[in-house]
Amino acid sequence: MDTDDDISALEEEEEEVALLCRSSSCELELSHPADDPEPSCSSPYDSELSCPPTQGSTAHREELLSTDDEDAAAPALSSRTSPYTFPVDRRESRTVVRFVIQSTHIQITKEEKFVMYRVEAQRFLQYSEGEENVTYKPIPKKCATFERRYSEFLAAYNALMDSHRSLMEEFEGFPKKVLIGNFSKDVITERCKGLARFMNFVQDEGVLSRTAVFSKFLYHPEVMMSNNLLLHSQFEEACPVLENTYILLNSLHWDTGLILRTLCQLIVCLHAVSSYERSYMFAQIALKKFKSPSNRRFGKGLYLPLLIFCDGLWRMLGKDRIYLKSKIEQLHKQRRQEDIVPNLLEVLRDEIALRTLH
Repeated sequence: MDTDDDISALEEEEEEVALLCRSSSCELELSHPADDPEPSCSSPYDSELSCPPTQGSTAHREELLSTDDEDAAAPALSSRTSPYTFPVDRRESRTVVRFVIQSTHIQITKEEKFVMYRVEAQRFLQYSEGEENVTYKPIPKKCATFERRYSEFLAAYNALMDSHRSLMEEFEGFPKKVLIGNFSKDVITERCKGLARFMNFVQDEGVLSRTAVFSKFLYHPEVMMSNNLLLHSQFEEACPVLENTYILLNSLHWDTGLILRTLCQLIVCLHAVSSYERSYMFAQIALKKFKSPSNRRFGKGLYLPLLIFCDGLWRMLGKDRIYLKSKIEQLHKQRRQEDIVPNLLEVLRDEIALRTLH
């Protein structure tokens, strides 16, 4: 929450959604009528999202943010700006994350053949009318995707069973291994449903959802991939991975330090491939997040290099730099005169190298 400006968390998210809606995204399609002005479902679990037939080649990642007109932006989370209207007794709400298996494809390597499951993480507004009547409404343009194979789901499930057996025993229906028929449509469809139920069960259990096991399952491969791409100056390849990872992390509200580092990595990569306007868009989000004193503690060492980076970007784009100059001057006064401030890319690379060593 931006305590400096007394901006609520919901208002903060509205502004970020408005910025994100200027770029490219995936949207979760629920099975409600297209002409329904208030799309909803009793539960994201109830939406019939079946996997399409498997394909023989690896699908390319889709754009992660939408280029739709700004008027079609995500419904704001406060009642004063939301396009949806609800009776007063239904306005008690909270945001939740739900996972669905969006699609599958068969991947073949020199050593093996296996099915990759493409997972989509979508945010919903959950409205409650007592304990029994709960409805969900999707928040458009706030989703992220990642791909995992069955063995990775199984490893996460077994690790959670080992560490939190009493909680995990409440879950039934994890898809079992099969000796034959791994690639049949029926097996894959049933696995889609069971694996989605597993992820949502863990997500709903606060203790389980915050475990290192589940966190590593959700985003560790992409974080390691983007770190490696950044170290090797493969900026163009890193951009979509970082953008997707940032949206996922920010939706889950986990690991503020990692969110800030991922956002800063995305900004420098976009700048490196001359995508200056998009770099500027995400830089605005970063500056807003760093207004919070707690976030500055989490992102210690990044704030001043970020400000200096933004000052150069703002100058190139002809933007007003008064705020940036005042902040840079203020922070310079707090440092020893002989201190040299490294550029943002160097700071990020040094952090990756240190974390790799440890």
